[in-house]
Amino acid sequence: MKHKRQLGLALVLLVVMLCAACGANVIRGAAPIVRMNDLSRTSNGITLQLSMRNLNGVPLDTISINFSLIVKDDDLLAYTGPAETNIAANGTETWTVELQESESGRALLDSLQSGDIKSLPYSLEGSISSRNDGRLRFQHEGHLFPVPGRPGHFR
Repeated sequence: MKHKRQLGLALVLLVVMLCAACGANVIRGAAPIVRMNDLSRTSNGITLQLSMRNLNGVPLDTISINFSLIVKDDDLLAYTGPAETNIAANGTETWTVELQESESGRALLDSLQSGDIKSLPYSLEGSISSRNDGRLRFQHEGHLFPVPGRPGHFR
């Protein structure tokens, strides 16, 4: 009787340990996925809209961002500064920043808008600083195209 009781207790303990091992594993400290949604010209320069997707199972409390939008080995746009937002666990936030347009950037976007070139390959590189996870790097490559029917807008 004593052995049956010990065997039963051991089986219950084994089942509990197996269930714990198979439980959900919450992701923490993963870098967000940062993509460019829209780049538009304004009278004051350029408005850049980014989407930031949190892959973590916990909220991502960002405090700052720095990034460069690199086209043809030249920084088309660059930003370093505050980006205070709290991205929900597994959620996405849109963040917008106003930037100055450089002369080389103006020439490239003019060529793209006029149709002289069909697209501009780019690389978006940078990092986000968060309160809990420190500095998290991101990088994405894509192509910039003019938005049909919306002069001065690119995606």
